[in-house]
Amino acid sequence: MNCEPCASSLRSASQSSILVCAVNCCVSVVSTCLYYSELHHLHQYPFFSAQLNTAIGALLAGLWLLWLPKDVEVETAATVVPWQSWAWLSALLAFQNSLEILSIPRVMAGFLPSLWVSGLQHVSLAWVAIFLLSRIPQAAANVAAESWAENQKGITWPLRATLYTQLLGLPCNFLAALTVSFFWKGEAAVVLQDYAGGFSCLTEGQGACAGAWRSVLLFAVPGMLYTLTEFQVLQAAEGDHKESDRKSIRNGNG
Repeated sequence: MNCEPCASSLRSASQSSILVCAVNCCVSVVSTCLYYSELHHLHQYPFFSAQLNTAIGALLAGLWLLWLPKDVEVETAATVVPWQSWAWLSALLAFQNSLEILSIPRVMAGFLPSLWVSGLQHVSLAWVAIFLLSRIPQAAANVAAESWAENQKGITWPLRATLYTQLLGLPCNFLAALTVSFFWKGEAAVVLQDYAGGFSCLTEGQGACAGAWRSVLLFAVPGMLYTLTEFQVLQAAEGDHKESDRKSIRNGNG
């Protein structure tokens, strides 16, 4: 989790955009800390953890949308994003997430202690490379989502974007996990074992799994808000770009 979308938009940002970026970065820090707390309990079941967080994120975004007044904002032909586009965005995010959750425990458990004790000789550069490669689909997803945010205003679009990408992310996460597991372990059955083990970890709550539910619930709201504010940052950036273009046109005509 990161503040990458903010970095590209601060140069020409309005005060509201800077505020959105600041909120996104704060949420990112909090959600990252809570995610590592969840990972402490579910580190052996990263694919299950991803599916659980995605399902909870979709539920929270959907409940928030239901709570909003029905006449707050209405989608028009100019603001509707095709479902195929949402599916493509969800696939990119799912692939990024699968690579990230697979590499994070190995990078953080290997890189930081090894760097502190004996330098880089015990660090798996392959896992570091996989972690860095996970940023590529994230960047592509940001570019795609920003182009769709052109005619969007208010809170409804980021909420819909969160809901749609989380719902479509459930099957996309599964397919991405199958693909990653096949190349990682040579078999796709690892994913089903991961899901079964993660479910048992939550329901039994023994050993390292003790308190797993608490960490999942603590991460739930910040995790959903992180996705929401990511879309808000892209929405604000696109609004600033349009305003900058309008000013340039007016100055040119003047």
